[in-house]
Amino acid sequence: MKSAQTLVEKAYQQIKLMLLNDELVAGQKLRYQDIAKRLEMSQTPVNLALVRLENEGLVHWEANKGYSVPELDLEEALELYELRVLLEGFLVEKAAERISDDELSELRLLLDGHRSVRGEVYCRERLWCDARIHLAIARYSGHKNGTVYLRQLFDRIYLRYRPERLSIERLSEAEHQHEELFKALAAHDVQQAKQVMTHHISIGQQRMLKGIRTQVEERSRIKLWG
Repeated sequence: MKSAQTLVEKAYQQIKLMLLNDELVAGQKLRYQDIAKRLEMSQTPVNLALVRLENEGLVHWEANKGYSVPELDLEEALELYELRVLLEGFLVEKAAERISDDELSELRLLLDGHRSVRGEVYCRERLWCDARIHLAIARYSGHKNGTVYLRQLFDRIYLRYRPERLSIERLSEAEHQHEELFKALAAHDVQQAKQVMTHHISIGQQRMLKGIRTQVEERSRIKLWG
């Protein structure tokens, strides 16, 4: 029999996967009874997993209403990206100092994988390929806690944002910026690596905030029965 802790971890990971695959979306109410049935387990580990996800900011609980997936609003998105700039600026400096040839080869494969995902909109797969690139660079820094914190930031941003709202311009922008970042890392140019990373994240922030503003404006124009 699986331990209770193992079941909680399984429920936690499966719910995050459902968020990633848009099976659970921002604004949706979550019934832990339905999730338990879907995951073929009792309600207790699912409920404990939801408590853990609430502590991480991925779901929200309200009395008499239960759990839901919170929308990523402008204020929170701005704060999370400010944290990204600070954290990734530090991590990329460390990575530029110590990155190895093998790690550069791995990074090249990740960049190629990101570029190979095409489409008419900025899809979830491409967004996640971008996250893998940034998490790899964090790992190359050798700063284990920094990598953990960055993963948590990505969860709070990417699991709650619909990437199709990103401008299609972001496709070519990100590719170019990634290449500039790769060159700086390969040259072990600490200052340039930080500068490119900061610019890359700032542009991504602008695109995401624009998408959120558009969503808010669209909703404000909607009127019942026309």
